[in-house]
Amino acid sequence: MASLEGAFSKALWDLGFREWAYQVIRTDALPDEKPLILTTFSDAWYNHYIDSGYHRVDPVILNGPNQVAPFTWSAMSFGVESSPAQRRLFAEAAEYGVGEGVGIPIHGARGALAMASMVSDHGTESLDRLMSTVGHDVHLLSLAFHNHARELLALGRMGRTTVSLTPRERECLLWTAAGKSAWQTAQILGISHRTVYFHLENVRSKMGVTNVYHAVMKAIMEGIISP
Repeated sequence: MASLEGAFSKALWDLGFREWAYQVIRTDALPDEKPLILTTFSDAWYNHYIDSGYHRVDPVILNGPNQVAPFTWSAMSFGVESSPAQRRLFAEAAEYGVGEGVGIPIHGARGALAMASMVSDHGTESLDRLMSTVGHDVHLLSLAFHNHARELLALGRMGRTTVSLTPRERECLLWTAAGKSAWQTAQILGISHRTVYFHLENVRSKMGVTNVYHAVMKAIMEGIISP
């Protein structure tokens, strides 16, 4: 996955985009579940986005899957007035350096839904011009990333033994998938938050990923956990 993410980043950079996020849209997700996201956005912005609950009101995620073609964030209200929380989301995103971007809706096999988002340093008008030139390439690139990611995970399931997690590691990962912080998980399990961090770091290492949220995403897609 790391090499795929690196190739995706480079290809997008060559097309004029500096950061990206890829999110699996789960229609059966519980209200408190953290979204399944791969991203190159800063940890500061990602953590603020999740902690503020913006994944529950983000119009790119809520409305984007209903679209077929790529769209710019500034044009994606689709005739619906933004809520105060949504306006606050975009205002605070800009403060973190996440300005104008585009959304790429992905409709995969067997009803699978995902959303790819890219951020550029271009303003709205300049981004519109950029997309008129490279929009088709960005769309195809996002579809290819989605398909290859799923293929890699499928090959991983067939080609190697499933990662073996201890009961406590699995519990910590499941509560993380349910949207609980390390402190909340510690309270639920009756252990210290440092112990929770210890188990989650073991999970991250075993699964060969860069952060615990990537571990959650990979574990769900590989069937290791079922939140």
